[in-house]
Amino acid sequence: MASSLYHTLCQDPPPPHLDNLLCSKPQQHQTEDDNDTSLPDTSSSFCLGSPSRYLSGESRVERAWSHWTKLGRPKLIVAPMVDNSELPFRMLCRKYGADAAYTPMLHSRIFTENEKYRNQEFTTCPEDRPLFVQFCANDPDTFLDAARRVEPYCDYVDINLGCPQRIARRGNYGAFLMDNLPLVKSLVEKLACNLHVPVSCKIRVFPKLEDTINYAKMLEEAGCSLLAVHGRTRDEKDGKKFRADWKAIKAVKSAVRIPVLANGNIRHMDDVQNCLEETGADGVLSAESLLENPALFAGFRTAEWVIGDEKRNRDGNLDQADLLVEYLKLCEKYPVPWRMIRAHVHKMLGDWFRIHPYVREDLNAQSRLTFEFLYNIVDQLRELGGRIPLYLKDVEVDTQAAEVTANGLAN
Repeated sequence: MASSLYHTLCQDPPPPHLDNLLCSKPQQHQTEDDNDTSLPDTSSSFCLGSPSRYLSGESRVERAWSHWTKLGRPKLIVAPMVDNSELPFRMLCRKYGADAAYTPMLHSRIFTENEKYRNQEFTTCPEDRPLFVQFCANDPDTFLDAARRVEPYCDYVDINLGCPQRIARRGNYGAFLMDNLPLVKSLVEKLACNLHVPVSCKIRVFPKLEDTINYAKMLEEAGCSLLAVHGRTRDEKDGKKFRADWKAIKAVKSAVRIPVLANGNIRHMDDVQNCLEETGADGVLSAESLLENPALFAGFRTAEWVIGDEKRNRDGNLDQADLLVEYLKLCEKYPVPWRMIRAHVHKMLGDWFRIHPYVREDLNAQSRLTFEFLYNIVDQLRELGGRIPLYLKDVEVDTQAAEVTANGLAN
C-alpha cells in the first residue's frame, strides 16, 4: 500500500477542470504500486479497542480523557478547512508547532460511493497524527460506513455540525442540523456504539446560551468524546465582523465533562494564551489565520499584528514566501489537486500580491499550473524586493518590560 491515502470535501465533485487534477512533476514516473492509493478494506481486521455501546456515562468520560491523554493532550490544532487543511498543509503546520490537525470536511455519502473521491481527497501518512477526520452527514448508516473506512488512519472521527454555508443548508448538514437535534443525537450514537475510535463533534453556538449548553450536554450523553466549540452562531459567518464568544465556550467547558476545544479569534500566540485562560478550554483551533501564516503556532506573526508594537517584535528571519516553498515541496511529496495549491498560493502571498498585483494576474491567467511556474513566482517576487517578514516577540524586550513593571510596583 502506498504511504499516503486520499479523501474530499463538502460538496458533489466539481466538473472536470485542470485545477482538479492531482499535482505531479512531469518527469515523475510512478510504479503501479505507487499509484494504488485506494483504502484497503480493514473493517474485519482493525481494532483499537472496543466500541462503547456497553459503557456507562462515567466510563465513557473516563475513556474520553484517557484517549486525549494518550495523544499528549494537544493544545494547538489546525481546524478543518474545505480545500485547505489537506495533508501537505497539515504537515507544514505540524513542522511549525501544530500538535494535531483536522482533515477538510468530507461528504459521507460521496465518500462511500465514489472511489475517486476517496483516493483524491483524503490523504494521510504515518507522521500525520494525531488526526481528526471530519465528515458531514445526515444519515447514520451512511455515516458509519464512511467512518469505518478511515478509522484505522485517525484518532477521532469528527462530525461537522458547524458549517454555516448555503451548500450545507441545501444538503441538510453542518450547522443546519441544529434544527433537528434528534437526528444529530442519532448520528453521534451510531458512531459511538460501533466505532473503535472516539467520536468528536465540532459545533457552533445557539443565540441563547442555555440552548448551547443543553446541546453540548446532549452530545456528551450521546457518546461524543471531544467537543470543539466555534464561538459564533450559524448566522455569524464573517469572522472579521463578528468576534467569537469565549464566554459561551467557557460555559460549555464548565457544563460538560469531556475535553473541549475553543475555536475563534485565534490570530497569534497571544490570542492562544488569552483564550486558554479565559475559556478553560483544553486546546484551541485556528483556521483563517493559519492560511496566511502556517507558522502561527511557532510564535510567528504577520505584520498587521505588530503595528504599534514594533519595539517588542523582531524579524523572525522567515517570510510567507519561505513557507510557500516548503509547502510546494510537501505537495511534490504528497500530491493534491492543483486547486488546493492555487488557493494556498493566494493566501500565503496575498500581502506580496497587493504590492505587485501583476504577478497575481499572471498566476490567475494560468489555466494549468506547474511547480516550475510557482517556484518562478517566488523568485520573481524576491527579485522585485519589498520582502514582508514574519515577526517574533523579542524575549529580551519583554523581559526588560516585565522588570520595569515589577520595579514600578515595588516602589
